[in-house]
Amino acid sequence: MTDMSTRTSVRDIYAELRRRICLLDLEPGQRLREEPLAEEFGVSRTPIRQVLARLEQERLVESTPGSGATVAIIDAKEIRDVWAVRMKIADLVADFVRLPAPPEVVEELRAIADEVRTVRESRDIRALGALYNRYHDAVLSIYTSRTLRRIHDQLFHLTARVWLQFLPEMDLDTEIDIMLDEVEQTIEAIQGHSGVRLAEVRTTHMQMLLSRFNDHVARPLG
Repeated sequence: MTDMSTRTSVRDIYAELRRRICLLDLEPGQRLREEPLAEEFGVSRTPIRQVLARLEQERLVESTPGSGATVAIIDAKEIRDVWAVRMKIADLVADFVRLPAPPEVVEELRAIADEVRTVRESRDIRALGALYNRYHDAVLSIYTSRTLRRIHDQLFHLTARVWLQFLPEMDLDTEIDIMLDEVEQTIEAIQGHSGVRLAEVRTTHMQMLLSRFNDHVARPLG
């Protein structure tokens, strides 16, 4: 777990806790106690409450009177609904993407692809999840609409931990190949200045992931 004993901003605390939830460092149903978190981040309990309230609004955290906050349980039906909305939103990417993409975005995507290949040796599932989060951030950075970025980012984080949770049941080499294909096709699309192609790549891979989810998860996850 990241050592953050020095005073940290609310934004940084939010980003860190969301990252831990999406990488399953904080598991569904795990209690989130204000006092230890405040001590870890070097803040009072007030900013921790603010962060937990925001995460609750985004449905990553649940709050029960008398019990406090816990990491939200993953519900299969809700996740399918969120994926359906994400695919609809992906269709809009062609109209709200900045191309040509900055060189640093292409470089980041190439670096991600290289690191994904190393997972074939390390077999580190969590590392693969972290790399997909980086891929999401890189693509999100070329969206021109702040509203689209915000909505897409929130919906992504609702589904990000699902793939990571059922990944141990999947063939890891196949999942690596699929992710590499998505990253490489994304690079080709943005280098070809084609927002339409980028939208097709994102939508196709979301559909593929939803299909794999439906094949391997027949009940709510928790």
